[in-house]
This record gives sequence, C-alpha cells and structure tokens, in this order.
Amino acid sequence: MVFTWLAKKAFMLAIILVVLGVGAWFRGELKRANDLEADRVLWVEKAKRLAKEIAEIKRETESQTQKLASGIQNLESILIQREVERQALWDAHWWARKIWWSEVWIKLRDLDKDILALRGAVEARIRAKDFWDKRRNELAALKEREREEVEGQIADASKKIGQSYIARIIEVVRQELPIALGILVGIVLAPIGIKAFLYFVVAQWAAGCPPICILPSATGRVSAITREGDREKVSEVSVPIVLGEHQELLIQPDYLQSTSLRAKKSTKWLLNPSIPLSSLLSGMFLLTRITPSASDPVVISATKDPNSEIGIIDLGPDAAFVCEPRCLAGVIQDRAAPVRITRHWRLGSLHGWLTLQLRFLVFHGPGQLIVKGCRGIRVESANPGRLINQAATLGFSANLAYANTRCETFVSYWTGKEDLFNDLFNGEPGVYAYEEIPDAMQKGGISGRGLQGIADAILKVFGV
Repeated sequence: MVFTWLAKKAFMLAIILVVLGVGAWFRGELKRANDLEADRVLWVEKAKRLAKEIAEIKRETESQTQKLASGIQNLESILIQREVERQALWDAHWWARKIWWSEVWIKLRDLDKDILALRGAVEARIRAKDFWDKRRNELAALKEREREEVEGQIADASKKIGQSYIARIIEVVRQELPIALGILVGIVLAPIGIKAFLYFVVAQWAAGCPPICILPSATGRVSAITREGDREKVSEVSVPIVLGEHQELLIQPDYLQSTSLRAKKSTKWLLNPSIPLSSLLSGMFLLTRITPSASDPVVISATKDPNSEIGIIDLGPDAAFVCEPRCLAGVIQDRAAPVRITRHWRLGSLHGWLTLQLRFLVFHGPGQLIVKGCRGIRVESANPGRLINQAATLGFSANLAYANTRCETFVSYWTGKEDLFNDLFNGEPGVYAYEEIPDAMQKGGISGRGLQGIADAILKVFGV
C-alpha cells in the first residue's frame, strides 16, 4: 500500500512538472537556438534604444532644470535689490514711514508687494526645478531597470545558445522542481487539514448538539416481516403479497414481478394527490394500482436490479415512520384510509445543516411500506442507542431521537473507509431500517434513473 501511495504521488509530481514545463515553453524558455539568436538580436536593439531614451531624458530634463536655475538666480538678485532698497528707505525716513499715505509709506508698501511676489515666484520655480529633478531621476531609474532586464535577457539568451536543448530542459526541470514539490505538498496536506478540522472541530461540535425527534407523540407499533432464522433480516429477493379485501397495492412498475390474471390493474399518477410535490420527490408517481382478486398473491421483486432485495415494514395505527424516498418501492394501504405523508422541517438543527437533511418525509399508519435495499434489509431496535453508517440508513420510527455522531477513528475517515458522520438512533419503542451494503449508484444524485434521479438529488438538498 505504501509503495502504491508513493507511486501515485510520484506520478502526480510528474504531471505537475509537465504542466510547469509547458508553461516554461509558452514563456519561451525552451526555444530552439535559431529562435534564441533572433531574440538576442532584438534584445540588443532594444538595449540600444533604451540607452538613447535615457540620454534623451537626461538631456531634456537637464535643459529644463538649467533654465529654471537661471531664472531662480535672476529673481533672487532682483529680490535682494528690492530688500536692500526697502531697508535703506526704512532707515532713512524713520518719521515719514509712520505717516499713513505719505510718499515714503506708499513706496514701502509697493516694495513689500514686490518682495512678496518675488519670493512666491522664487519658491514656485524651486518647486518646478525639484519636480523636473525628481522626474528625471524616476524616468532614468525606470529606463535603467528596463535596460538591466534587457541585458539580463541578452545574457540569458547567450547562455542558452551555448547549451544543448537537453541541458536547457534539465535546467528548467531543476528550476521548477521546488515549485512542483511545494504544490504536491499542498495537495497532500490540504485535504488532511480540512478533514482534521471537520473531524476534530465540526464533528465534535455536532456531537454535543441535542438530537432531532420528529414526532415524539407517535406511539404506534412499527414492525417488519422477518426472515426465518434471522429476526432482523426482513427482506427477500422476491416477496409474495396477499391483499386484504379493502386493501390496494401501489407499486412501481419495475418492481412488479407477477400477478393474477383476474387482478384489477390501473395507473395511479401520484401516491397522494393532495401532496403532489412530495409524491414526485419520493419517486411514487406513475404507479401500478392493484386491487385484490380472491387470495391470489402478487409477487414483488426488483426485476431490473440483481443486488436489490424487498422488505415490508408494517405501520400500525398511530405509527409514523421516517422513510428515505430512495428506498420506497410501493405502498399497501386501505382504499378508504390511504397512507398519509407529512413534511417536517428542522432548519434550527445543526445535525440537519451538517448532513443537508433539513426536511423529513413521515409516513403515517395504518399501512405497509414496501422498501428496497442493496443485498438485503435489516430492521433493529433502537434501544439501547445504536450507530449505523449514514449511507446505509433507509428509515426510522418518527418517535426516536435522531442525531449524527462522528465515525470511530480519524484514520478510517481520512483514508475514505468511513464517512464523517454515523447516524445515531435512541429511544423506545422504535426501530430503524438499513440496507446491508450501501449502493452508491442508487443513493441520490443526478446519476439516478430519470425523474427519480433528479428527485433524489432534490431530496438530498432538502435533507430527505
């Protein structure tokens, strides 16, 4: 097993390397020598063009900064003259400068305005000079980086031209191998981390939540016809049914093996017309209805599934049974009192959200449910508490406490040998039914047959 696991991971690593190698090929790292030489020539021309652009940028920006520097010098000299002139006027007319609107006062005011304007002009030109200096440095640095990259490309192309094609492939593999190993480690560890979080955090949290009890008041007896020698085995490959005088059988056509010629047959479009959506979602539509003819038996069998067996669950008065719609093949009911189906939502239960079982279909007695299961069906008492693989559950008495608990060991969940959750049933009186071997092909999903497959997928989303 270890060698198989290592072989699979080595194969996965090889695939990752191939994908990275294809990416390197698209990036041009595995070009032929002629193509590399052509690229090198283009890179050399681009390097020359960048050198000219750098020189032109420096020349233009230096011209601008020189003009600004010259203007700043002229303005500063004029500013100094105005400041000297104002100071001289200020010192020479100590009395007249205080007289408002005198000739000296007016001249000082005009000089102050000129000085202020000159200072603003000097500052503006200094900012413009700093901007051009910064722009020159930024553009030059940008072009220098581009030129360094181009020169690196030239050097890389020159190096590759001198290597053989095989040597370049080996070089690419050597460069991409750490990345491939990192991706492989992530692929290996990510599922383990996710499963560890689900097992040790989410599942542990769910185990502490209160269970679901659909109908605590359902007190009727739920039983099954047991196989001789095994009280818990309730199914056979084919089951003969003798209907009572006031009973009728509603069965899916592909589960009807043989009937009496005298038996009356008709089509029943829906199991219960008052709840058409539930009848459709349970797969109980386009049924064959059979009414009794004397004591002639009707033989029920999975005529198109060699692994399926048939069992009958008897619902007494006031009994209620939560049934997985995927396992229902037919119903035996009194014509005057058909089997009633109710829907029960449990949106506030964490168990429902974790398993997407937000809604339950409950079948109320009196009546009998004809159920199907892969390789056989077993019915067991739920007292004391019992665990069952969630994929195998077919139904349970509606008065039982139903919850989800995590599987026994993390290793079995991590390796895929067990599902994360098991169904837990507890209480009395009550039973639960399960198939001996869960059939993945028949358990819900779009992969099911026709409308029933679609219905199973919808039922799974709604937790039924």
